[in-house]
Amino acid sequence: MNKKLIGTLLTIGLGLVVLGVGCQNAVPNNSSQTTTNKTPIKIGFIGPLSGDAAEYGQPIKNSVALAAEQINASGGINGRPLQILYEDGACNGQQAAAAAQKLVNIDAVKFIIGGVCSGETLAMAPITNAAQVLSISPASTNPSITNAGDYVFRNIPSDADSGLKLAELAAKYPTVAIISEETDYNQAIKQVFQKNYHGQIVADENYAQDSRDFRTNLTKIEAANPTAIIINAQTGSTGGLILKEIKQMRINVPILGNMAMVSSEALTIAKNEAEGVVAVDAPTLNENSPKAKSYLNDYVKQYGSKPSYEIYGGAAYDDVELLAQAIRSVGMNSSAVRDYLYQLPNYDGVIGNYHFDHNGDLVGLEFQVKKIVNGQAVPVSF
Repeated sequence: MNKKLIGTLLTIGLGLVVLGVGCQNAVPNNSSQTTTNKTPIKIGFIGPLSGDAAEYGQPIKNSVALAAEQINASGGINGRPLQILYEDGACNGQQAAAAAQKLVNIDAVKFIIGGVCSGETLAMAPITNAAQVLSISPASTNPSITNAGDYVFRNIPSDADSGLKLAELAAKYPTVAIISEETDYNQAIKQVFQKNYHGQIVADENYAQDSRDFRTNLTKIEAANPTAIIINAQTGSTGGLILKEIKQMRINVPILGNMAMVSSEALTIAKNEAEGVVAVDAPTLNENSPKAKSYLNDYVKQYGSKPSYEIYGGAAYDDVELLAQAIRSVGMNSSAVRDYLYQLPNYDGVIGNYHFDHNGDLVGLEFQVKKIVNGQAVPVSF
């Protein structure tokens, strides 16, 4: 055999060896092929973490963090940890829209919990829907959210129900005055109330979101001589201040209100002056429910006290669990998760048993009436 032939054979043999090594590296064995994906699953959060509405936003954020922490402690979602990206919507549509743009275009999230305030959710919706990013709100109640888009859900009842129940509550009073905050949430309640109340609205006063002095509004209300006053506040803190000024001005008529008026914040500020106030409130957590008990106990253990607005915190906790359940079942595709939520026959959550209708609205829970008795908000029939 000549040297040329030997050299050729050696070259071919060496090439085969190198090719074999290369193929061994390029095609891993079965054990390396089944490596689990540990990349975090990002979920956005938008809610008021500053300003007056932080009294809603902070307990909701805490509840989201609690649920995510518990899911991660039990192995995550299909082995992947949850990572919540928190953004401050400040109960402001413009800021919430900017937060949504960041979460969608920079962080590339497919799911957002929020907004909390209705104005946040309405401002976010065009952005999230266009990107097919699913959002679910634990607190946005404005009726317009019903038609906000195919990727918008909420597990809290609509103000269409709240405003109607408030009108039924006021039906025994022939004349009323209403004082409302200039927010999407409060104006929606007022509009539904106006359509369904059959008495006379003798004064209709509005105030800016940052107002702290309401005497000008209340002087006009006093002059109108209503048989009842409706306080339609965004937060319990503001509602409590309005109630104190009413009492200081010695305007002695029954006081009705929305859910802010039976919150712990309103009671802290108004104290004894809140006695007898009657308000339409969101559903109350059933503390006999094992899931509600567990949530409240875990929240107290983690944060030192129960959440204010327990229903919102419980709904936010449910939102994390709902998304986790859907992702485990159908994966990360937002359209598949949307369809999963639409088709969900019933969810047994912290806030009760419910499902979603074809608009992403909650079905199964209703507003209720409460009265301040001995410093406590207690359910009453009417």
